[in-house]
Amino acid sequence: MNRKELSQNRWKYYLMLEKRFVESIEFVELHEDNFDAFSNGYALLIQAIGAELDTVFKEFCGFNTTDRKTVADYAQYISNTPDIKNQKISVQEYDIEIQPFMNWDITQPAQSLQWWGAFTDVKHNRYEQLKQAKQENVLNILGALYLIEMLYLKKITDGTDEFDVFDESSNLSLIHI
Repeated sequence: MNRKELSQNRWKYYLMLEKRFVESIEFVELHEDNFDAFSNGYALLIQAIGAELDTVFKEFCGFNTTDRKTVADYAQYISNTPDIKNQKISVQEYDIEIQPFMNWDITQPAQSLQWWGAFTDVKHNRYEQLKQAKQENVLNILGALYLIEMLYLKKITDGTDEFDVFDESSNLSLIHI
């Protein structure tokens, strides 16, 4: 994959998912006090973002997108990414910082990421797991997708004269810090 393909095939879709999350803020303000608010709309977002993240994980790690892989497979590769656990994202307009991979334990990769657990719980049993479809989990899984796409772009453009930023910026004013 090259920069143009990543932008067209992944980043534009990311921006669409992010836009849907921004639209939800009209109803539930993005704020730590609302992080436990849950809804079917958040369930839909978690499922869509999680499915896209699964595909981007595969590509970033060099797996075939048709391979059946788990977050444990991704952890083996991504844990070698320098300081992934300390990577921060700022939601500038809302004065919020998140670290989507902060608690990632390579020995328990699925259990140590609350937002990944929410994705799989909601995917397999939305009705009983609806409380996992909360604002905090949507923000963190969206942040994880953002971060992996930023790292993927850097990986693709490393050693080239291409820019390591996308032409269109985040609608949520996310910044990798």
